[in-house]
Amino acid sequence: MDFGKSLLRALPCVAALAGLTGCGVSPGDTWIYRVSFGETDSNSGCWYPDTEPPPNQENDSSTLRGTGTWIIYASIEDKIYLDTGAVTLEGAATDEGFTFSGKVTDVQFDVPDGTGSKRTTTITSTVNVITDGNAISGEAVKKTSYACSGSTCGDKVPSCTETSAFVGTYVEDVELKYEIGGGSGSAPSP
Repeated sequence: MDFGKSLLRALPCVAALAGLTGCGVSPGDTWIYRVSFGETDSNSGCWYPDTEPPPNQENDSSTLRGTGTWIIYASIEDKIYLDTGAVTLEGAATDEGFTFSGKVTDVQFDVPDGTGSKRTTTITSTVNVITDGNAISGEAVKKTSYACSGSTCGDKVPSCTETSAFVGTYVEDVELKYEIGGGSGSAPSP
C-alpha cells in the first residue's frame, strides 16, 4: 500500500511557525492544511527476499496524488502535534518548520507463553514539514526494522524505508467544532 495514502487515511503566523516563541503560539492554537502526496519511493529492503519490485510493479507509475486534511495544533507544555486523520504524531519546531515522529514496537515470541525466539518489528514514522508562507512541503518517511534473537531466527530481514513527498496549503477561516458527549471521559464526536 502507498505510504502517503495510508498515512492520510496519516494562520496568521504560518510563515514564522518555526520560531514558535516569536509567534506567541499557545495551547489551543490550531492550523489546518490540505495536503497532497506523490508516489512513494521504497528502498530495496521493502522487496525482501528480492531486492527489486516484482515485474508487475517495477514499471508502474501514477500522476494521481493522495489527498487529505492535516491539523497541526499546540497543546500544554509547549507540545506540538500533527493529526493526519489516521494517527497523531508529537513534534517540535525546527529551523525550517516542524518534525513529527512516532514509533510502534511489536514483539512476538515463537511460543505464546513468551518463550522461544523473540521477533521484534519496529515501525518509525517521521514527517518533516517545511513552512513557506501559507504553503508547506516536505516528506513522510516510514521505516520498518526487524530484529530477532533466538535459535529459529533464520536470515536477517533488511529494513524497509518508504518515503513520500508532499505539498500542502493552509486553509483559512476553518473552525473545528465538536459536540461534548455525555459522562466524563467520553471522547468528543466529530
